[in-house]
Amino acid sequence: MNKHTTKLLNILAVLGLTHLVVFYTAMAQTSVGEPLNYHPDGPFWLALQCFLAQWITYRSYQRLIKGQLVSINVIAQVYLSSAAIFIVLNSALVLGLEWAIGIEYLDIRHIALTIILSILLHLLLGGTLLAVLLFNEVRQQQLAHIQTQNQLANSQISALQQQLDPHFLFNNLNVLSVLIQRDPDEADDFLDAFCSLYRYLLEAHKNQLISLEKELEFAESYLHLLGKRFPETFTFKLNLTVDPQKVQLVPGALQLALENIVKHNQASQARPVSITITNQADRLLVINDLRPKYHASHPDSLNLGLNNLNERYKLSANQQIKIEKNTDTFCLNLPLVAISCY
Repeated sequence: MNKHTTKLLNILAVLGLTHLVVFYTAMAQTSVGEPLNYHPDGPFWLALQCFLAQWITYRSYQRLIKGQLVSINVIAQVYLSSAAIFIVLNSALVLGLEWAIGIEYLDIRHIALTIILSILLHLLLGGTLLAVLLFNEVRQQQLAHIQTQNQLANSQISALQQQLDPHFLFNNLNVLSVLIQRDPDEADDFLDAFCSLYRYLLEAHKNQLISLEKELEFAESYLHLLGKRFPETFTFKLNLTVDPQKVQLVPGALQLALENIVKHNQASQARPVSITITNQADRLLVINDLRPKYHASHPDSLNLGLNNLNERYKLSANQQIKIEKNTDTFCLNLPLVAISCY
């Protein structure tokens, strides 16, 4: 609803209310059998008082609270100040006009009734307007807070994604270095495949979440690259009961999981490390044989790994990864997020 429509509806509502009030008052003051004592100009003068109550309340709101944090003290200050100004100004205008044209005899009772009417008008019109203004102000502040939080989360995610890219680049350049010395032709093939995968990774990291289908395609290509460096030392098995097109996860999650397996486990052609990707309900499980290397951590590790992945999950999906480890296997448990369009 735009601003002009809101103003028009407010004017119509005030005019309708004032006609009802004047008509009810006329009926209450008319005895049975007498003609209805209805003054056609009554709604007009009452409507002017209603608009004055709203205008004074709105100006007080603009001066004291607009754009500031809403608090009980500020709300009370706006209401009481606008009420005091309206009651004094409206009572003075009404009584002054009546005295000038000689409509009413200004005794104490009539003055008191005029002041009471001013109080009721401000309570009804000014109070309602103030409630609407405060509701809109709180909603705008909440939206601004949500927008700020989203911008902060996006900047944090971006920073974490930028940390992952050099991690992926560093590990695979080491692989390329070995292949160049061993087989230049194979190194050339590896470089082409690596560039293709790296382009995908850069594009995927522009999103907070990506479909499992695309991540599996990437993982398959990535395992192909690992096979160039570690032939027949890692075996891969896929066993899913979920449709990869209907769920999503953090971009690069499988790549990081595979890197983690290669980095921390001993593998050979005689004893290859088995890698299985499966799911349980809304969780993706990456399970591998646990054969720790002798050193506690890889010397070339950038210390990003799973902590980085967990932070990205918390920011992107408000969930966390889980790690299940025993003497024989290591399981990385990744949350899957349903794609809303399905």
